[in-house]
Amino acid sequence: MNPFWWGVGIENTSMPDLGVNELFMTRHQDHWQQDLLRAKRLGVQFIRYGLPWDMQHPEKDRFDWSWTDQVMAFLAEIELEVVWDLVHFGTPSWLANGFLNPDYPAEIARYAKAFAQRYPQFQRYTPFNEPYICAFFRGGNGTWPPYGITSGTFVQMLMPLIEGIRQTVKAIQEVRPEAQFWLNDGADGFVTCDPALQDLASELTQYRFLALDLLLGKADDQSWTAQFLSRHGIDPDWISGFVQEPVQLDVIGLDYYPGSEHQIFQPTPDRPASDWGRRQDYALDADPNPPGLGATLKLYFERYGKPVYVAETSSDRDQLDWLKYSVSEVARVRSEGVEVLAYTWWPLFDHIDWNSGLTRLTGHVCPSGLYHLQGDLHRTKGEARDAFALLTSHDPTDQGQPTFLFHPGVKP
Repeated sequence: MNPFWWGVGIENTSMPDLGVNELFMTRHQDHWQQDLLRAKRLGVQFIRYGLPWDMQHPEKDRFDWSWTDQVMAFLAEIELEVVWDLVHFGTPSWLANGFLNPDYPAEIARYAKAFAQRYPQFQRYTPFNEPYICAFFRGGNGTWPPYGITSGTFVQMLMPLIEGIRQTVKAIQEVRPEAQFWLNDGADGFVTCDPALQDLASELTQYRFLALDLLLGKADDQSWTAQFLSRHGIDPDWISGFVQEPVQLDVIGLDYYPGSEHQIFQPTPDRPASDWGRRQDYALDADPNPPGLGATLKLYFERYGKPVYVAETSSDRDQLDWLKYSVSEVARVRSEGVEVLAYTWWPLFDHIDWNSGLTRLTGHVCPSGLYHLQGDLHRTKGEARDAFALLTSHDPTDQGQPTFLFHPGVKP
């Protein structure tokens, strides 16, 4: 099995259509050198990091690499490895209608190629952060514009994201054939005790596999993915094109949080429907009997036959318990032969307004980072910081690891 890596990530969502730029909201633009040094001093082997597409490509025919050049020089100076996050939920304002613009796949590929040409030192790319989650929030759950809430509008949003990933990978391969592609997505699951909602729960759970099934050539004619997309008007020849020529994805990342596994039920007047969205056909709560992180890692590993990693995890309460639980789950399934390559605590420092899914921009600090933001967003050590730093020199399946790692594996 490959050596194990520990990592952290810096929340970098940027959506000009909603006035969101997490790097500015957290004042990372003022503290970026210190923030990157904090990551390095944890002893991690890598950081998931990226600067927003809209900032680096402010006009259709103009790139601005001024901040990026400084960051790249500093990353080289401190010798911090990066999995570079190319797109995190938003497009530049000049691209009318965003992801639904017919030029989107070509434009994101053009940006990716320009980036790869300018920064040849990079080997690992995330071509798009969470394609299923982005499509669901914009097209299936009514969380972000254009606020779609049906399976049809979800599919309409997801297809250009997938085509954009395919063209992005090809564009980078043209100039960096040695590049690796680490694609992460939400690992959400849904269950219900209501027979009337069983089909909906099953469909919502299948959504998490759509992008990966297509890109990795798993959507043959008999698959649920191909049949679902065909029912929504997607050209079968386009689908089969991925079967004939799968996209290179080297590592599959799972974004898994305490709230990633859901139970749905009939909405009632006294509580909002769905989660951060505008759906009226279900409400949800936490699954009281979730399969858990280890089972989910094993599911993806067996489904795709690719190495997997924890691309995002954290908790805004009981952080040390969540660290113990999640790392013990990784250790358990690695010992069973599941090729888990890495574990990423996301975020390095707290993010802003994710308590509402970025639907209410009030400046609320979500205390999920290894460093907390206080007062004028000054960084202070969180309760899990030192424990996490102790882990970064250990393979979680090795003997001699910190004793607190041994944990019963019960989700807090």
